[in-house]
Amino acid sequence: MKHIAILSCGRSDYSYYKPLIKALQKDTVFSLDVIAFGTHTSEFFGKTVNAFEKDGIEVKHQVESLVLGDSPEAIATAMGLTTIKFSSIFKAENYDLIIVLGDRYEMFAATQVAIPFNIPVAHLYGGETTLGAIDDVFRNAITVMSSIHFTSTEQHAQRVKEMLGTEKAKNVYNVGALSLDNLKEIKLLSKKEIFELYEVDLNKPTILCTYHPETVNYNPKDINEVISAIKQLNNYQWVITLPNNDTHAFGLRKELIDLMRYNNIHVFEALGVKGYFSMMKHAALVFGNSSSGIIEAASFEKNVVNIGNRQKGRTAGGNVVHVPCETNRIVIKTNEALNSKKYLKPNIYGDGNAVNKIITSLKSFMYE
Repeated sequence: MKHIAILSCGRSDYSYYKPLIKALQKDTVFSLDVIAFGTHTSEFFGKTVNAFEKDGIEVKHQVESLVLGDSPEAIATAMGLTTIKFSSIFKAENYDLIIVLGDRYEMFAATQVAIPFNIPVAHLYGGETTLGAIDDVFRNAITVMSSIHFTSTEQHAQRVKEMLGTEKAKNVYNVGALSLDNLKEIKLLSKKEIFELYEVDLNKPTILCTYHPETVNYNPKDINEVISAIKQLNNYQWVITLPNNDTHAFGLRKELIDLMRYNNIHVFEALGVKGYFSMMKHAALVFGNSSSGIIEAASFEKNVVNIGNRQKGRTAGGNVVHVPCETNRIVIKTNEALNSKKYLKPNIYGDGNAVNKIITSLKSFMYE
């Protein structure tokens, strides 16, 4: 039996991990630990580690290493604390492999600890590009540190192979997005259930919005452009989820929270996986710059208005409209998208069968 660990640093990666965790727990080849850290353990960000318990998933280690603040110093300090705390965990556990996902600075800090311990790393979703965020640097660094790679599209797989060279290309697998497996398993909420839980009436035309700061070439005026567009689009009900703990996120969060004074705008710290995708199912449009608009929205046949450069470079389907962070152009493109049937089927990010592909490849890798 192989002793492995999945590292989860926030609400966004849990929506990917859940079906893989469930499958690995049932597989007798693996002894699985779940390690939760980053915003998961923070009361300020809704302590989303509780989502594991609600889903019947035991968390072996809860790591508190987040520094409350969005300055470069706070981010760098959190990275240092994460490194220190994971050193103790990896010394005690003697893992045969760790599974990591994405591009967060917290994930990079934890992953690098595996190198001196000679722990193989399986990386989910290298090869993607987000030119408007510093995440690209962390994602590519994790790719270089990893021994086996699972990508979300064939284009992303080719980028990883080019980065690694011919010798290591044999351990690169295009499996599709895990979150699409999750969508197949979730019993989504009805409009009535959403109203009872969140007091949001989805019989009204609704736009689902998540907007994160751009951490490369950050412009503090961007949020003003976005908020101005939201105010102009006041014929719609808005459901807004707040951004992650990125650089410059605190000021942005404050501006978005202030929108709660308008009757047609609802603002949430987090909706949870089921709540978020239930909102997406019933919404008229997805808006902002979250990866969920790029990856999952097509599975709900939703058009997406993707703002600015945060997701620039990431492969997107025909349902995604890219628009610069300028109020007038945002409003025009949003109105066009609300009245368009442009969405692309099938979803370019896969068919919802990533879990089986990942587990088969892991077994082959670990017992070769």
